[in-house]
Amino acid sequence: MVAAMEFKSIAGAVYVQLAYAAMFLASRLAFTKGMSHFAFVLYRQIVATLAIGLPAAYYLYRGGRWSCMTWRSMKHVFILALIGISFSQNFYYAGLALTSSTFASTMNNLIPVVTFLLAYFLKLERVRIKVWDGQAKILGTLFCVGGAMLMTFYENTASQRQEDSHVQQLLYLDHFPLGQSLLKLVGKSHGSFLFGALLTIIGSWSMSFFMIYQAWIVREYPSQLTLSAMVSFMGCLQCALVSLLLENPSALVIQWDMQPVLIAYSGIFCTGLGFFIIMWCVKERGPVFITMFSPLSSVVVAIMEPLLLHAQLTLGSVLGMAIIIAGLYLYLWAKAQDGNPSTDQPQLTDEEEGNQAPLLAHTNS
Repeated sequence: MVAAMEFKSIAGAVYVQLAYAAMFLASRLAFTKGMSHFAFVLYRQIVATLAIGLPAAYYLYRGGRWSCMTWRSMKHVFILALIGISFSQNFYYAGLALTSSTFASTMNNLIPVVTFLLAYFLKLERVRIKVWDGQAKILGTLFCVGGAMLMTFYENTASQRQEDSHVQQLLYLDHFPLGQSLLKLVGKSHGSFLFGALLTIIGSWSMSFFMIYQAWIVREYPSQLTLSAMVSFMGCLQCALVSLLLENPSALVIQWDMQPVLIAYSGIFCTGLGFFIIMWCVKERGPVFITMFSPLSSVVVAIMEPLLLHAQLTLGSVLGMAIIIAGLYLYLWAKAQDGNPSTDQPQLTDEEEGNQAPLLAHTNS
């Protein structure tokens, strides 16, 4: 039983990263052709809400649990959607449009590092500094940060030699009203990559907070299907508001080329099914476990991007990814020595258990 659960969680985590890698490549190509990332995130959320929202609504309606909606549960759903969708995806894809899918995917490797640090300071992760396995965790974290900084330096140097590519990306940034002021602030020729890198890193940090917040509340929502559907719906409303405020209406019109296929794939297989798997893994194995598989998307993207998008793969990118992956799996090895997988998940007090929200509490996944 334990072995089967472990296999399912590993298979689910691998699926999420492979699905995201394909989305990184396709969305990068769509962005360089002028697609607005606001439109992509918005329509992706709409598709995800329809894909998983209808089954979740059926379960709630069949069980007569719509009346169990409380302000407490709505607060959790709103916060999860805000940091995991509105902040994370909009910042991330704005950065992706100004950098490369290899860099953006590799910056995802900051997610397990930040998640680990947050879990440690919030007493969700045990680190015994005087013991060798605790030192290995710290060393693995330093490797991840060092590899990410190495890749940032080399990508920035290489990007300055690719003037034409940046001009195309800067034209994309002009699509939304805040673009002109941002370009004046950072400079068109030299600041675009650094600004994009900053946006990508902010998006990664938001996803880390998304994982940690899930770990605190996921036990109150045994049905990950319904929780992911509610988060997708709330994120859809938030992204609609963001798009109306920050994007030109004409940029929200879908072009009938590759965009509908990209939106459908991302909404169903990445946001819809992917969010459900992520929430299930967080509940069963903790927030650090699911984030430790992020390097898989970097490997796939780094191999496929030069073949499909004719992008330049720099030596710094290869070295940076190697260092990051080595650091992540050094942490995994040290984590396995703990012998206590439950330390990744928060423990609820008796009072908190008694105050669990009734919403979804009896819904089967």
